[in-house]
Amino acid sequence: MFGQWMAVQQKLGLSMNFWFGHQGYEYVDLGRFWQIFLFVGLFVWLALMGRAMWPAIKKPSENRNLLVLFLISSFAIASFYGAGLMWGRQTNLAIAEYWRWWVVHLWVEGFFEVFATVVIAFIFTQLGLLRVATATKAALFSTVIFLGGGILGTFHHLYFTGTPTAILALGASFSALEVVPLVLIGFEAYENLALISARTWMANYRWPIYFFVAVAFWNFVGAGLFGFLINPPIALYYMQGLNTTPVHGHAALFGVYGMLGIGLMLFCLKGLSEQRVWKTGSLKFAFWSINIGLVLMIVLSILPIGVAQTWASVEKGMWFARSAEFMQQPFLANLRWMRAIGDTVFASGVLSLGWFILGLKTGHSFVSNIEENDVEEELEVSPNV
Repeated sequence: MFGQWMAVQQKLGLSMNFWFGHQGYEYVDLGRFWQIFLFVGLFVWLALMGRAMWPAIKKPSENRNLLVLFLISSFAIASFYGAGLMWGRQTNLAIAEYWRWWVVHLWVEGFFEVFATVVIAFIFTQLGLLRVATATKAALFSTVIFLGGGILGTFHHLYFTGTPTAILALGASFSALEVVPLVLIGFEAYENLALISARTWMANYRWPIYFFVAVAFWNFVGAGLFGFLINPPIALYYMQGLNTTPVHGHAALFGVYGMLGIGLMLFCLKGLSEQRVWKTGSLKFAFWSINIGLVLMIVLSILPIGVAQTWASVEKGMWFARSAEFMQQPFLANLRWMRAIGDTVFASGVLSLGWFILGLKTGHSFVSNIEENDVEEELEVSPNV
């Protein structure tokens, strides 16, 4: 971050800026040294994942196919970030943009999508919320769509490098398909959750599951609806690079991967403290505050600004929609301040979640004086858990 600040202040030379400052590319702005550092770290993460998964993969079971897909997606996450190393300091802009979108689309929107689908499918099968056959089909569907159309799906990002309109439309179509498997898994799991929620053990995993269901919801809304909003060729011409892009980015990035991270964390923490009952008041507040805060950020601020910019782009051009003359108008300044409402609600949820996690260490997040029978009931978990 210090290197980024030094670069923005123009206190580094061009060569030092490329290696330790800010490369100037959105989403791949890290200096090349830090990119390489991150690339190495991803393979350390892959080694940790592989070491944990390999004994389970060697053991014959009905979940073996899911675990293999899980390992493959983990390998893809580690290796495909390497696309961000395919350009140099003086590479032609069109070539650098091509590889940059391999990172943004293939890495973030593609292999992470497969990873999220597989890990949620696996956990839902262990909880009895999803049939193994359904989970495997959805994971394979996700993999086939991505591997078959992932590179094609990248084309909808390449408007400004001279990609023909027909190719842009093809890319937009394949990109929109990538969200389908995870959405199907989430909705089926939610339906099954309603059917078996009366089981005592299910109450212990309710909030991790709710965060996983939120992943499917935001995948549909953020990656699906808001993503396709800016995907078609005519939309790319007028809307790409305006506030309509962070509408998609906020809803899809935190909505999917943020919720997934929280859900996985809670699932693991419950496994570490399964013999104690959680006080879930602060966790419930955190879940609804984070989700509602994210909605308010988008509805009250980012989306209205994006719509206003789109209108200005159609009327006068993108140069005007991104200009200080347009963006510093009073009504747009007010819309930016409206963002504080959603941010405050969201932040309160984050603090509540932090308070709950801290309480697992201090004890204030556990129910005290549990009767022995209550403990026995709590341990009546699904045979797979």
